[in-house]
This record gives sequence, C-alpha cells and structure tokens, in this order.
Amino acid sequence: MREELWVAWLNVSAKTAEKIQNRHGLSALEVRDAVVCREGLVYTWHHHPERGVRALVQVRIRGMTTLVVLYPATELDGDVYNLGSAYPI
Repeated sequence: MREELWVAWLNVSAKTAEKIQNRHGLSALEVRDAVVCREGLVYTWHHHPERGVRALVQVRIRGMTTLVVLYPATELDGDVYNLGSAYPI
C-alpha cells in the first residue's frame, strides 16, 4: 500500500513568499491552494545532505507543472509542513 502525503497546514514565511513571487511568479496562496487538503499528491521523499528530509511535490498551478518543496514542521501533528520553495519545471 502506497503512503499518501497529506498537507493539513502549510507554513509560509514572508521571506519564502517573497522569493517564490519574485523569482518564479508564484504566490503563496496559489501554492497553498495546490497542496493543502489535496488528495493524491504526486511526491517523493528526498534527503538533502544539508537541509534534511523533504517532500518534492509535483502539482499544476495555472496550467504549469510546478515543483513544491515541503519540509516537515516540528509541530506534533505530522500533517504540517514548511514551504521551502516552489517553481515551474
């Protein structure tokens, strides 16, 4: 049985929101809408040597295939993530 990724809440820092808007033309709201409370997210776990474990999630935003990088948050609920980045691929 395949493990599902469920994002109940997405934390987005002001710095990350500004980065994805300025570099990639994506708003934090668009990214939230694409991943929060969405079933069947296409993703893979990736271990970055410096940043640790993160989920690489592929979604569609405005018709573009977009890679969203999520880091598990430290909250007790395992369904909370921090946005690392988002960019069209």
